[in-house]
Amino acid sequence: MKDIALVTLNSIRNNLRTRSIIIVILLVIIMIAIGLALFFCLLLIAPEVKSAAPDTDRLSAYLGLVTYTMVVLCLGINQNVFAFQPMVKEKTRGNIESLLATPLDIKNLWLAKSFSVFIPGLIFAWVLSLISLIIVNYVYLVPVVGFLYTHWMGLNTFLGAPLLYLALSMLTHLISLAGKPVNGNIIGQISLPLLLTLMINIITRNFMDINSWNFFVFNLAIAAAIIVVVIILLPRLTRERIVLSI
Repeated sequence: MKDIALVTLNSIRNNLRTRSIIIVILLVIIMIAIGLALFFCLLLIAPEVKSAAPDTDRLSAYLGLVTYTMVVLCLGINQNVFAFQPMVKEKTRGNIESLLATPLDIKNLWLAKSFSVFIPGLIFAWVLSLISLIIVNYVYLVPVVGFLYTHWMGLNTFLGAPLLYLALSMLTHLISLAGKPVNGNIIGQISLPLLLTLMINIITRNFMDINSWNFFVFNLAIAAAIIVVVIILLPRLTRERIVLSI
């Protein structure tokens, strides 16, 4: 565990050195997040609030959609950016090869690289989602129905979606380490639009309530399926394969 923590912290510091890229990415995430939040608020929340008898369950579902989408968006963009370029640089500069020359266990290296991308994105995602929760409540909901929040909304937003993206980060870094980083990057690029489209359609078409236990289980099921793929591919993570992929 100590090895994982040290490599994780070192990788996070290396990623944070590219401050100009980080600032641009943060601004892009914030702009997209504001756009999506306004879209959901104007299209779904505002009409319901202005109706003769606002449905609190429906408003709660719409609010959950906003907060959940914030987390998926932040984690998805963060993974697309920081799971690819840093890995390419570390392989081309020989950083990975240097780590392989140490007694560090190869699986600990893989976990550390996965955590180093996931943890900063998670913190920013939680902050942005919490801000969205508070702003939407006080701008639209508090004057009409009061402050809306449910424990299932919190579990799905702050635990369900992150667990799903933790599994994706592990899969992406496993493929990037054992093979070409571009192959792992493809997974990251495909997963974000697929997940957003899938979740939004499930919720808006009333297939599943975002503020429910079954949506939480649905997130866990997807994460578990990804972990199964990780377990199947894990034997491919060897020093020989990593060296040959550099």
